[in-house]
Amino acid sequence: MKLKSLLTPVLGAALATSAFAGSSYEAKAPSPVAPAEEETPLGFTLTAGYDTHYIYRGIEFAENLVSIGLDGSIPFNEQLSLNVGAWFGTSADDSMTLGGGSYHELDLYAALLYDLGPATIGFKYQHYMYEGDAADLFEDINEVGFIVSTTVGPVDLSAGAYYDETADGFYFETGVSKAIEITDRISLVPAALVSYGIDYYGVDGFNHIKVGVSLPIKLTSTATLTPYVAGNLPIDALDDLGEEDQVYGGVSLSVSF
Repeated sequence: MKLKSLLTPVLGAALATSAFAGSSYEAKAPSPVAPAEEETPLGFTLTAGYDTHYIYRGIEFAENLVSIGLDGSIPFNEQLSLNVGAWFGTSADDSMTLGGGSYHELDLYAALLYDLGPATIGFKYQHYMYEGDAADLFEDINEVGFIVSTTVGPVDLSAGAYYDETADGFYFETGVSKAIEITDRISLVPAALVSYGIDYYGVDGFNHIKVGVSLPIKLTSTATLTPYVAGNLPIDALDDLGEEDQVYGGVSLSVSF
């Protein structure tokens, strides 16, 4: 209201001046107005999520996990780009799977990606840091890996090979997914992956199978809500270590800018 009251006399004076000038001088055609420039997205996405169980690479670490992450891509040219990001997750209660207590994890990562056309390859570094009661059980981890992704027909394929310096072991996984458009705003995405470990925290052999389905719902041009449900199936070496089958789910909200 204050801004409106200040603008009213100014606009009134301006209109009166324009009318007076028009009676003495020939009216001029208005200058063309340049179209507003469209804002270029920065290429980053901010995501907040909730998971009933936090299961990573087949192992359950905590329940009722609340997380937030930032992921972005910095292009150098049409083929080469740098993917960077940070992710923080914390248990909403003292539900750390091993011994109870609080679970906090911060991940920082960077990947140099090269688009070959038929496929994209990359070299990735990731650092895992643990806080709260989790810091008493887990050492911080440095990991390097080689990743590749491609599309064959309607199906998206991905694979990764990682070396974990803390474990002095290797982890491999390959996955498949397919986006099925239901409406122009809603998609159904079934997905599955299988993993294998070598000297990877007691695992030598097949590690686990993960199957799931997500339902991305495009709320706006920049915001997407994604509920999901998934199943974790420890196999071979990880099953022998006592990890149990789990069905879990969650939801995330992502905003790109």
